[in-house]
Amino acid sequence: MANADAWRHWATLRGLQFFPAWEHMTGTFRGGGLHLGGQRAITVGWQGSYAGLPCFGFRATAGTDPAGHLYVVAIRVPGVRFPWLSIEVADFTQHGPGLAIEPDFDLAYRVSSAHPQFAHDVLSEAMRQLLIPLTADFSEIWFEHDAILLSARGRVDPDHVDRYLDVLRRMVDAIDSRVLDAIRPRPFQRALPAYPAGPTPALRAVQARPVVRRGTTWQEWAGLRGWLYYPNAREIVERFNQGPVPAGRFAHGFVGRFGEFPCFGWQWISEPEKGSKIRQVLCVRRPGLQMHPVRLTVDDPLLSELIGSSDIEVGDPTFDARWRVTSSDAAAARRLLGPAVWRFFTAPSTPEFSQLWLEREVAAVVIEGSAAREHVDVYLRFLHDVVGAISGP
Repeated sequence: MANADAWRHWATLRGLQFFPAWEHMTGTFRGGGLHLGGQRAITVGWQGSYAGLPCFGFRATAGTDPAGHLYVVAIRVPGVRFPWLSIEVADFTQHGPGLAIEPDFDLAYRVSSAHPQFAHDVLSEAMRQLLIPLTADFSEIWFEHDAILLSARGRVDPDHVDRYLDVLRRMVDAIDSRVLDAIRPRPFQRALPAYPAGPTPALRAVQARPVVRRGTTWQEWAGLRGWLYYPNAREIVERFNQGPVPAGRFAHGFVGRFGEFPCFGWQWISEPEKGSKIRQVLCVRRPGLQMHPVRLTVDDPLLSELIGSSDIEVGDPTFDARWRVTSSDAAAARRLLGPAVWRFFTAPSTPEFSQLWLEREVAAVVIEGSAAREHVDVYLRFLHDVVGAISGP
């Protein structure tokens, strides 16, 4: 990123935040060759959102590395903690054998990981089919903290970065959701990852969400992602016109795209005469989907035992014990909540909410209180996974 003005222009056109220097990122990551060359300085950087996920990139000076400076591009998956995994472009000069994955893939890449099972789980056939045909004009892809990163040397132009971001975003989509579930603790809770911690160096933790600083407003949050913001969200609610949303005041609306699907949301302020109770509504829409209205809430075991329940059961004991399902069409609800869908509601990573409804093209959650902006992605990812798993009409 030799021409800082050109990269500033590139970042501005994409709604990304630009940094002429980025001291905060110094020493945060150690993979991709960053550990070579001693203390490298970060001279140019940027961060923002790409296809619904946080992204960032920077140029690291050479330090004492004879190979010179290094460019890094990354996509973050908030809420997960990746075990260490490195995928180097094979040039037959590396020392020692790599982890054997699949013969054709092993000719193109050398894999190293402290946890072979994690490497095999991530490098599925879908992931291998994505990586093998790539033009390897980069050095390494690696997993560290909550990010998938790519490093490259030599001349890196903006069109290279656009392509790198697309590759990394497609890699996230290629990871089986069960793998992400295993390394994604429940929101607001600490948890041990399913894969044991490996012999990686002690590293300074990345901020939970670098694009959201303390005091960031909803308008600034939406702007950093390139999403539309509406201080009065009534028009969004009227266009939506689905789900149990009684009258009230609707504020801080946003509309954008998360992964493959459109997303939107707002704050629902009800009962002003009783102190203005606030709820957060977050939605993901899958165009063309046709769902019969179904509502899910967390069940109260004591009330169910004492009073009984006529709720709909889908046939999975864990799901049926945890969730109340209501719908005017029980058969349609059971078809909708098949194993491919209900497994997202029984995973340890299922976020907490007061209710969820599925209707026509939209999956939506209602959260009591105002959701912290750094936690919104957890809910949108969950809704994205749910609607993506539903069989089409």
